Amino acid sequence: MEKEQDVTRRDFLKTAAVAAAATTLPGLGAPAILSAQTPSNTVRYGIIGTGTEGCTLLSFLATIPEGRCIANCDIYPPNLKKGVETIGSNPETYDDYRKLLDRKDLDAVVIATPLHLHSQMVLDALSAGKHVFVEKTMYFKEEEGDQIRKCSEEHPKQVLQVGLQRRSSLLYQLAMEMIKKGALGKIMFIRAQWHRNSDWRRPVPDPKFERLLNWRMYKEYSGGMMAELASHQIDVANWVFGSEPISVQATGGIDYWKDGREVCDNVTATYEYPGGRRFEWSGILFNQHFEFNEQILGDQGSIIITTGKGTFYREPVKKVAAAGSKENWWAGATVANTSVQEGIPIFPESGQLQELGFIDREMRYAKHWLATKGMYTYQEPHDPWWSEMTNFMLSVRDGKPVIAPLEIGMGDARGVIYGNRAIETGEKVYWPGAEPQKKKPAGTHA
Repeated sequence: MEKEQDVTRRDFLKTAAVAAAATTLPGLGAPAILSAQTPSNTVRYGIIGTGTEGCTLLSFLATIPEGRCIANCDIYPPNLKKGVETIGSNPETYDDYRKLLDRKDLDAVVIATPLHLHSQMVLDALSAGKHVFVEKTMYFKEEEGDQIRKCSEEHPKQVLQVGLQRRSSLLYQLAMEMIKKGALGKIMFIRAQWHRNSDWRRPVPDPKFERLLNWRMYKEYSGGMMAELASHQIDVANWVFGSEPISVQATGGIDYWKDGREVCDNVTATYEYPGGRRFEWSGILFNQHFEFNEQILGDQGSIIITTGKGTFYREPVKKVAAAGSKENWWAGATVANTSVQEGIPIFPESGQLQELGFIDREMRYAKHWLATKGMYTYQEPHDPWWSEMTNFMLSVRDGKPVIAPLEIGMGDARGVIYGNRAIETGEKVYWPGAEPQKKKPAGTHA
């Protein structure tokens, strides 16, 4: 038993060192404290869309000293009022985003409007010389992607960042480091789900505001569950596999909530990636027992991520050896059965491991051991929403690398658009350039 515990301890410390390195990534350190803010070191920004998502972003932006909100825009007065109250910086208010963009003292904009408005607002903001943060999905229609790319290339000094929060999560970054270093071996399959038990509706004080407030229910404005939920997990699959899919098959329907909505209340989709790898996604709105998770499955181990928690499960040693893998993350180690049966939390606390003394190192290991017994829970050092907005401000102010740039946003948007197309047509949809060659009928000549 001593030998097993000692090996497990060494491997935990290796993992902790990876996490310590991850904390140095842009926008993920401790909040900066600016003692004397001036126009030269403060990003002056406005937000377009102060509904639920916009106000969520504002609640984090209010704690980020690198930026100051000077303008809010929303066409629905109660939302506009709520946005001002949330940010607390007494911004000017607008009901026309173009007037907000006309301001010469505005450095950047945050776009958190209904999906169908994203593309035009991004184009207008870039053309007005503003840096842009736009919530996922980056655009609504396929042709809008090339328009945004062209506009971005014409304005190379402007930052363009997409709101894919998992890219800013230390938990996901640590999982990706483990994958990169071979902890899971060869990954062939990812399964993810986002299950809820609700009608997904928002209260409407007057029927005339139905489409304005419940825009997610209508195809004219919304990509439905694929855009609002699956988009996050499509991005994770793209991140793990290091590529976009080559095809998707999907099905869905309005089978439970018969309330006039136009988008599905249940969806299942299977994305195929190069090399026979697959990502399977499901979303439902009538049961939340399994709720949310992502399962990343390799021939040497698995990672399961739920909200704020990641667990690593190692494949049994004999099965790994039988697979004939050339590299084994656990080579030469006899790992405790806990890592096979119960799983090991993969989220150590932040901090530079080499700076820890003997007692602190032992305390960290003790917490890991307690976590395997369900008596200690690791948490993100910062909420990913806070981290992604900090990254945006530092990208604008200091030129830090953008955590979720244009091409990542485009890959995610294509996954949503083609997934919805597969549902609508009932046919397998291929990525451009990935369509299979049609076989010629027997007896024909070239």
